[in-house]
Amino acid sequence: MDESMERPCPELPVDVLVLIFACLFYPADCARFQAVSRSWRSAAHPPPRRLPWIMHPAGAFLNPSNRVLHHPVSFPETASSSNGRAHVGRSFFSFPCNIRCVGSTDDWIAIDCQDAANRHTYLLHNEFSGMRLSLPELDAAIGHVSELFEIHKVLLRSTPDDIIALKTNHVSCPIILTCRGKGVWLPEQHAGPLAIIIDVAFLGDRLYGITLDERLVFLDIAFDDNGVPMVIGAKCVIGKHFYIWSNGEDYDDDDDDDDDDDDDDDDDDDDDEIEDNEEHTYDLTKMTEEDIIGRGIKFIKVDESPRYVKATCYLIESCGKLLMVRQQVLSPGGGFNEMTHKVDVFEADVSAAKWVPVNGGLGGQALFISKPFCKSVSATCSEEMQEDVIYFIDTDDEFNMRSKTISAPRDAWDYNNILRSAELHELTWVFPPELVA
Repeated sequence: MDESMERPCPELPVDVLVLIFACLFYPADCARFQAVSRSWRSAAHPPPRRLPWIMHPAGAFLNPSNRVLHHPVSFPETASSSNGRAHVGRSFFSFPCNIRCVGSTDDWIAIDCQDAANRHTYLLHNEFSGMRLSLPELDAAIGHVSELFEIHKVLLRSTPDDIIALKTNHVSCPIILTCRGKGVWLPEQHAGPLAIIIDVAFLGDRLYGITLDERLVFLDIAFDDNGVPMVIGAKCVIGKHFYIWSNGEDYDDDDDDDDDDDDDDDDDDDDDEIEDNEEHTYDLTKMTEEDIIGRGIKFIKVDESPRYVKATCYLIESCGKLLMVRQQVLSPGGGFNEMTHKVDVFEADVSAAKWVPVNGGLGGQALFISKPFCKSVSATCSEEMQEDVIYFIDTDDEFNMRSKTISAPRDAWDYNNILRSAELHELTWVFPPELVA
């Protein structure tokens, strides 16, 4: 044996070891650090609450804290062939062209693997634990789809063994429910009314959806005899004129309330869309442009200016409450360098059937917003998170709820160039285990 292999590891000053450990990114590296010696292990203090990671769909984690790009290391297929397909600038990323991240929840990312026959296989992958879980029931249901088919959101109710809700861009299956080892629910005749829902979120065990005109819809979930989750009813709890059903019986949520409704025109448009959706095909392999659901963005005029801004809203659970974050985005560069123009936050008051404006702070929470996943995290005892601040992944800026100010994106060319190499709606937050609570 080489004598050098038997020499003890040189002892470094504790303050140096602490700095080294603080720079480690992956949990596996942290474990190796602690295995070196007792002094190294004693220097491995639990890290402070940091910002979550940004997941690029092509296979890279971006660290907002130091603006550094990291490659996933524990996903085996990243080293496999990409069926001969190449992509300019692919060296930035770890995934071959046939593998993409299509969503996330907490510390889990959802992976779509496409083979040479264009068959899709779906997986859940945890970069922190290295655990990977197959979703064969989902493969059977949406494994053979048109190239136009997209998954917009993959939301775990709690753990991977609980309900998993998907939001897609197809009018025949805008919302899909599945449970590993049980089966998949597709909406079938109820797809039309669900197609106008632009975002969904769990509040405890209950699933809610929101429409572009900010109607809040409760989706009632039950299990069939085989343990497959399914939506058995939908009820509009904020807003009106939403087509709903319960226990298989269809009816309209249309009361005689005389209150003014500023969104009457939008409601009529949505009703027309529902009727049109009934004529679309349920064959996911024959998808056309008419079957595509938009991403829930509308353009509105800003004051007296000729400019228009993009407006959308997000649902997010925070401290047992359901919040709606309304964001307006300005695109001064024709779609590039977008920036947040205005932010409003509301709390759902279901008993009063209205949205209540949230003024002041967020109770010490920080909100992380992206199209695929939103999360509220306590920012107390954190050196990097700011309390009562909303972090937007698409514009790379922050909104302070107390001061009502919007920070400008930080100047880091390499970071921002890689960040914007993806469609902004594909970027998602991934939370290290210490932030999942």
